[in-house]
Amino acid sequence: MTTLENSPRRANRRHLRIISTRVFAAGIFLFSFSLLWPFPLNAARPQHEIKLATLAPENSSLMKIFREMNDALLKETDGRVGFKLYSGFVLGDERDVFRKLRIGAIHAAIFTSTFLATINPDIRALHVPFLFSNYQEVDYVLEKMVNDFNQSFSKNGYQMLGWSEIGFIYVMTTIPINSIDDWKGKKVWSTADAAMANAVFSRAEVSPVTVGAPDVLVALQTNLLEVVYNSPYYALVTQWYTRIKYVTDVPLAYIGGGLIISNRAFSRLSPQDQEITRKVCAQYLRRLTEKTRKDNREALDLMLKRGIQQLTIEPDELNHFKELFDQAMADVDPKFLPRQALQKVKKALEEYRAGTSKTE
Repeated sequence: MTTLENSPRRANRRHLRIISTRVFAAGIFLFSFSLLWPFPLNAARPQHEIKLATLAPENSSLMKIFREMNDALLKETDGRVGFKLYSGFVLGDERDVFRKLRIGAIHAAIFTSTFLATINPDIRALHVPFLFSNYQEVDYVLEKMVNDFNQSFSKNGYQMLGWSEIGFIYVMTTIPINSIDDWKGKKVWSTADAAMANAVFSRAEVSPVTVGAPDVLVALQTNLLEVVYNSPYYALVTQWYTRIKYVTDVPLAYIGGGLIISNRAFSRLSPQDQEITRKVCAQYLRRLTEKTRKDNREALDLMLKRGIQQLTIEPDELNHFKELFDQAMADVDPKFLPRQALQKVKKALEEYRAGTSKTE
């Protein structure tokens, strides 16, 4: 009788001992974790929270890199500086984002170089058609020009924290185009205020069709467009590739990108934290560039595997294209395409090619 009555009590005491042991073990784990982890589990906002906008989709691998960049910045600055990230189109398109940056609603943003050129026209020197043959040339020229570009941005109220890219742009068509004559009479895509593209179209005797980027797929589906151009990865994610049949084997142009922060927001950081922020952002944006190049290679391979044909432009015809495009660039207003920046870019490119040819 006594034994039966005491059994529940003993069981309860054993149960309590087990719970106490587990709670104690959990406490030891959390205490040890707090010593190893540089920030508390419910970390307070950093002293300087930089509101950063990007058009990268929320669940994309690109946003993963941005989050890792934020973690690294928090760690390197002992929690003093960090980002509050806005992904996708939550703040609007690039123009919307820039308006918010200008009035101080956000502090920093990542833009394509086509938009950055509206702030700093010198950037357009990188967009000249048929300028670059490979990414090694791009990296060399950008390294040579980065100080000039940074100074220009600073004069316009911004600091450049790092460079990224969209990549090489290729001509993609629904009909085969192998020569300049093939362009004539074709329905070629253009966007509003595309001064450089329109100069080319004028020289090539092409009447462009102006369509917003979100509407290009429908325009291809309805045969409103026959010729478009973009990076392979972009053509893949937007499904443009499902409507095209050909892609040229020579890149048409290069489009970069970059992270800028307002001078006002950057000046609030100590010199030490400014240096750390530049270093961390440059490191992770380089990782972003390497991933973008990998994504573009894989996207082009996938497009070719799915039946899109790659057109080879013969050397003589390619020279004709380059001559026409050079003439078209001479027609562009120097205020839109600054000649001094273009000369510096071309000089750096010549240096690289001369050095490469000596080692071959």
